[in-house]
Amino acid sequence: MNVLTRYQLRMAWPDQDEDLIASLKIACWREAYPGILPQNILDGLDLRRSTMEWAHALRGGIAWIAEQAGSPVGFGHSSGDEVTTLYVRKTDHRHGVGRELLRHCFDEIACLGHDTAQLWVLEENERARYFYERMGGKPTSRRPVGFARYPRIMEMRYEFKLD
Repeated sequence: MNVLTRYQLRMAWPDQDEDLIASLKIACWREAYPGILPQNILDGLDLRRSTMEWAHALRGGIAWIAEQAGSPVGFGHSSGDEVTTLYVRKTDHRHGVGRELLRHCFDEIACLGHDTAQLWVLEENERARYFYERMGGKPTSRRPVGFARYPRIMEMRYEFKLD
């Protein structure tokens, strides 16, 4: 079954989808980052704060939500030439959801006139890095994530040529 028949993708709306996206992001972080991020960061994720952040983000970019049978399973967000966020629930990995969300983000970036896109991914997130490399991304630099208490947690920048 391909991604278009098993899942539906729709655009996220400001003042409507920030709660859904905030909850989904927290769930995805808690699935993806044990052993990569300190547990106290994962335990301290706050839904109210995340909802406020997404209320702002949805006004400054475009997000796509992937759903299966009406339940959200993933989302991607882009702003300018950057894919700022891409998450898919672990149970929905390897079904093409991430690929379709990333392609939608790339299409939005190309519509803004950019011929390249970029994103940042945690350096230790090998699964995600492998996915981005399979999607044509090239690592170009690295930097600290910005957690003051954890300066050694790094992220990698990937660049993609858009068609």
